[in-house]
Amino acid sequence: MTGATAVVYFASVTPNDLIKELDKGRFKPVYYFYGPEDYRIKEAEKAVVRKFLPKSLLKTNHTVLSASKQKIDDIINELSVFPMLGENQIFTISDIQAFTPKDIEKIFNLLSPPDPSRVVIMTSPSAKTPRKKSKMLNMLTSKAAAVEFGKMTGDRSAKKVLAMLKEHDIEIEPEALDILIMLGGGDMGGLISEVNKLIDYIGSSGRVKKEDVARIASDYQIFQVYELADHVARRDIDKSLDTLGFLMRKGETVSRLLFWLSEHFIDLYLVKNDKPLSPGKAGIAWKYKKQTALFTNGQLENIIRLISKADTAARDNVKPERMIIEKLIFEICGMETKGSHG
Repeated sequence: MTGATAVVYFASVTPNDLIKELDKGRFKPVYYFYGPEDYRIKEAEKAVVRKFLPKSLLKTNHTVLSASKQKIDDIINELSVFPMLGENQIFTISDIQAFTPKDIEKIFNLLSPPDPSRVVIMTSPSAKTPRKKSKMLNMLTSKAAAVEFGKMTGDRSAKKVLAMLKEHDIEIEPEALDILIMLGGGDMGGLISEVNKLIDYIGSSGRVKKEDVARIASDYQIFQVYELADHVARRDIDKSLDTLGFLMRKGETVSRLLFWLSEHFIDLYLVKNDKPLSPGKAGIAWKYKKQTALFTNGQLENIIRLISKADTAARDNVKPERMIIEKLIFEICGMETKGSHG
């Protein structure tokens, strides 16, 4: 097998395609798992291993290797070893991007022609995913069955939460569900962690309320900041000031609140104009959809300027500091709603 010419195996597939293929018992000789969702990458790796190997061989016929900790020659040697028990064997090579394209080419050469009794899974952690147009990513996505695991959408996150709660006969109020999904931000690992905490807290046959999320969730204040922006966007001055008071009693500073408001309205402006958010936020654009119709582009541009002006005042220690953000809230809430008068 050594010295064979490397070939193109497959085009990219979606996570859903991967699940369908595994359920049918169909496997590719080489996978490449990458993207911003480390939790989903790890779960996909486990799924391939469990489907390809019988339970009795999970420990003996699955070899975990690391391109960041081992030399290419050592990994080539490991890939050349045949299993002592059974026929099927599977290898995971983490941090594959740590090798040079030339080294990775050696691996593909070794694996050509494909052996139906062997599967190799290559992975890159989210923080070290190769750049989109790099030679490295092009090679990995063209010569392996590449699966990119992005942040979960709001709908898929909601289905996951409801499925987990249903297993324990737990119901959840719609508003509490919205908060959970908001806090998850498309991060499935983080979302599952929060749901498990709620399951332990509520117990079987219970019902999750907004107040329960407030007590249990790690980042509830982040939601409150979003809620502040939402009340402001809807021109609800009373709820805006109530939420502001709550956040400041919880220790939030004016400068930090202005930072989050700035982030929120800049992202809202980008979503309204179909512009991409930063990579870390790509999966949560949906949360702004209900607000895009509430402002014109001109109003959003003006709000961003007003927040910048308020931030400058806060940095210049204008007192009383709380009045800076209250004035900002009054200015935004005082804007006409889109389409109300010409």
